Amino acid sequence: MTKLPSLDFHCHGCIAQGRPEEIRASLEECYSRLGQRLPERVEVHLFDTQSQQATFLECEKEKRGITTWGDEAFICSHDAWLGHPRLLICIERLFALSPIARLGTIRHEAAHTVLHGAPIYYVFPIPADCIKMAQTKGVSSVVLQQVLYYCAIAVKDFEVTRLLLHQGYRECQVAFAEAQFTPSDEDRLAWLLAKDHLQTRLLFFTAQLKPLLLAWLLKVAELFHLEKSTEAMLDYLESEQRKQLLDMATNIASQLGENTHDNVRSALRQSLQMLL
Repeated sequence: MTKLPSLDFHCHGCIAQGRPEEIRASLEECYSRLGQRLPERVEVHLFDTQSQQATFLECEKEKRGITTWGDEAFICSHDAWLGHPRLLICIERLFALSPIARLGTIRHEAAHTVLHGAPIYYVFPIPADCIKMAQTKGVSSVVLQQVLYYCAIAVKDFEVTRLLLHQGYRECQVAFAEAQFTPSDEDRLAWLLAKDHLQTRLLFFTAQLKPLLLAWLLKVAELFHLEKSTEAMLDYLESEQRKQLLDMATNIASQLGENTHDNVRSALRQSLQMLL
């Protein structure tokens, strides 16, 4: 019988009765299906509001000198900064999802702890040729590091979706993907500010890889209409810009293998080649 990870729950704020139990049951069910290379222990932090989760994450980053941004906006985030996998879950936003999308989200996070539950999956050196390429175009080291981060989270979401589809999780992963393609007023404003500047445009486009790479797998499995969803999510882009973004995501996704570090390097290199 598969030995499931020990789940160490920490509640921050007023968490409604039954919420932790539902999340625990969903995680354990998923671990019993994944059944290999399971972590011994997973730390699970539940936050009643997004602002409380963001404050906690900001403090954690400051303690560890982490300068990338973006994960404070996620419903859930994952890390292994302490040497074991850890999940941060915003109850307010998780339970605003439909039950099937909520289940897909929890399973997605469980798979991250299996595939990316060690510190090595949160440290990615930038290849010398990518540094040179960026310097030639005047891209700062801070921007390049953030682009690397966007490529890394996109690659890891791709790998998680591939694992879950292999284990037969289909409907919940489609629902999870659909939730990622919700149009955002913040993204619309970000594009207005980014479109005329090389570095901010680079950041904007690579930030979109997170939903696109995982959705590409669902498209290949004939479960998701990637082009139509992208058009709805990014209707403020010109059709040529959406095509460029989709071509980039398709090229990256179609070449990803089994090694996470190789995949991140490939995604970064291709992003810079296509956008600089």
